[in-house]
Amino acid sequence: MNKQDLAGIRKEFKPENTMLSIKEIYSVYLKKDNQSVIYSEFEYFDSIDSEKQELYIKNFKKILSGALDTKLFELEFKTVDIEDNAQKILYSAVKEEKDIFKEEADKIVSRIGKNYKYETDVVITFIKAEYWKGANKRRSEEAEEAKDDEVYAFEFMMCSVNKIEPPKKALKFDYIEREFRANSALDSTINLDSPLDGFMFPVFNNNSADVNRIMYYASKSKDINISFVEDILNCEFKKTAEEEKGEFMDILRTVVGEKIAPETMQNIYEKLSEKLEEDEEESEASVVSREDLKGVLEESGVENVEKLEEAYERVTGNSDYELKVQNIVPNMNSKSIKITTEDMSLAIAPKELKNIRKVKDSHGNTCLLIELNEDVIIDGFELATEEL
Repeated sequence: MNKQDLAGIRKEFKPENTMLSIKEIYSVYLKKDNQSVIYSEFEYFDSIDSEKQELYIKNFKKILSGALDTKLFELEFKTVDIEDNAQKILYSAVKEEKDIFKEEADKIVSRIGKNYKYETDVVITFIKAEYWKGANKRRSEEAEEAKDDEVYAFEFMMCSVNKIEPPKKALKFDYIEREFRANSALDSTINLDSPLDGFMFPVFNNNSADVNRIMYYASKSKDINISFVEDILNCEFKKTAEEEKGEFMDILRTVVGEKIAPETMQNIYEKLSEKLEEDEEESEASVVSREDLKGVLEESGVENVEKLEEAYERVTGNSDYELKVQNIVPNMNSKSIKITTEDMSLAIAPKELKNIRKVKDSHGNTCLLIELNEDVIIDGFELATEEL
């Protein structure tokens, strides 16, 4: 599922929207102490009041927010030889015509209870929804839909796990009784702004449902709930964007050594960025294999690539492993490259790498030389120019 499809679905999470319809909603309160359900509530989404709808819409929009492989992970189901594996449960919840959405959701709640990892009570909420995507991208939103417009329908469900926060002691004004009084210790709050875990099933790939994959949401990119992924969803967790970036740099360091010319690094990033743009235009997943990376390095001016094969297999653990380009290439349109020393830190755009040099002056001092196309401003003052 590419970022364009994710953004397309996410933007349709808004009240009274004809392109995305939430049909059913089911919430379960799960106690931390004994993992028991103390309350559950099933409703048809259209029947609940608008304020409550908006809170839920905002909550589920969060589940589709964040960068891929950083907070959002498209995962494949493992082959699990049990009758009620997660894929079968979720498929039944989405696809079965009979009214068993609540029944199948309860099975996921039971799994969460058996693998409880949360520090507070939680409320687990499920929705069943349908999304429509028009094939005619150029049609104006104000124009009426043309008869020959093709529309893709996508049925899906989502889950959001949210923590219960005990109320802070406060004095409040009761408008009904017309008095000031302390708030009740029983009025706990469901934190819908910061989901702990969540998922969407199935994913939307190439304008159709892919029931062999699930989109998992993590609240903290560096603290993934592996138990949720493996024991509840029966998926195998893949590498994060940060991990793949680190692997790419390890491979590159093995091939080129500890030192690299700035223009060589710029060439590598530009070649990878070109591939990413081409693949995104074709709505394809942009990945590089070992041989692809070898070609990129050779075209970028790296002369000795004999060490690549051994380094690639050692670092990734598999010679056939493919790196996601979006995880290893910096943002070419922002100051995404960091230049650091013990005393300073600079940020530049990748396209400016060719304009920097590490040099020694006539006194033997090591200097960072940056070719400039405009004035340098420090605290609102233009930096004076010295002639060398």
